Amino acid sequence: MVGLAPFKRGRFAGIVLLVSLLGLCACSSTGQNAHPAGAQSPEAVSLFVSAVFGPDGKLWRVRSGKSHVVVDYSNDLGKTFSPPVSVNPKTQHIKASGENRPGIAVDRNGRIHVAYPAEGLGRQANAVFHSFSADGGKHFSEPSALSDKAEEANFLQARLVASRSGHVWAFWHDERDRTDWKQAGNAIYYAELDERTGLPQTARKAADVLCECCAIAADFGKDESPVLLARFIYPGGIRDHGLIRQKNQQWSSWRVTFDEWHIEACPEHGPSLSIDAEGHYHIAWFSQGNAQKGLFYARSSDQGQHFGKPLPFGDRSKLAARPVVMAVDQRVVLAWQEFDGAKTRIMVLVSKDGGETWLPTRRIAETAEEADYPMLLRKDREIYLAWNTQAEAYRLIPLD
Repeated sequence: MVGLAPFKRGRFAGIVLLVSLLGLCACSSTGQNAHPAGAQSPEAVSLFVSAVFGPDGKLWRVRSGKSHVVVDYSNDLGKTFSPPVSVNPKTQHIKASGENRPGIAVDRNGRIHVAYPAEGLGRQANAVFHSFSADGGKHFSEPSALSDKAEEANFLQARLVASRSGHVWAFWHDERDRTDWKQAGNAIYYAELDERTGLPQTARKAADVLCECCAIAADFGKDESPVLLARFIYPGGIRDHGLIRQKNQQWSSWRVTFDEWHIEACPEHGPSLSIDAEGHYHIAWFSQGNAQKGLFYARSSDQGQHFGKPLPFGDRSKLAARPVVMAVDQRVVLAWQEFDGAKTRIMVLVSKDGGETWLPTRRIAETAEEADYPMLLRKDREIYLAWNTQAEAYRLIPLD
């Protein structure tokens, strides 16, 4: 038997599948989540939730059902939420999953931007639609495809990110350049969102030959230029991670993990990236490679050119998976999920010296029902864990 990886489906999380079957992971959830504020959504929503704190301190949240996407906000750190507002009044076939989830960002002008996966245009199966609100989330613009080639090529797994100054970018997997379908790998395309109109500018390519089903991680360097971390397909069918960075309007990429994971399928297990105020890169990822297996963390002090020795973490016997990292000043937080056969638990590691040393592992949440992946959110200098579960609903847990 080859390596095993965790997978979520049905009532319980963490069912184990052969890695060779990982490319067949389902792309939707049957779970439903009650609205914490008691307001009813237009329809039952999936477990896959994204959220972000806006400049005004509000927690903005986006969720999707089978045919609609809704946005709401909280003024009390997730205890209660406003009535949900529909982003797409017209019915669409929404295609949300853990790796291909709706995203949300707030720009410097206070616009709330949303991107969500849905059935594609024309003969295409997959697309990502963008909409924004210029009136504090009361109304949203008519959704339109992020890609300028939406009717010619599938694109999916968009990532919306806002720089420290509030400039918003969208990155996604795009198939427009694939001519030989025997060769694996997608390109990453991106569009900056115009600060005057709120609409996407011309789409451009950032990198090529990426693992088709692994989500992109993104952050910004000290100069506010975007930096991406993604799983590439290297020669010999090796699926390891590389950094992608823009400098002087030019993109470059280079390999940063060397796990030697040879697999003719997609792991559906994207990495995580956080860049602190000093410009140090912090990365976390999952691998089942020949060189090493499990969850790992690494730190770079030279803008990703070199990383220290990977730090393994998590209990592999409990299917440790879905690592996320966030660095604020000298504080670094790692969070991930584990499954013991009955419950899914969220575990946390904290460093107070920039990732040099770590406090003991803590368990901070658990559920016996279906759950979304753990997420880390930042509000000023505070870090929160966001976790959505079928039984306990949406939780925002401070990690002080």
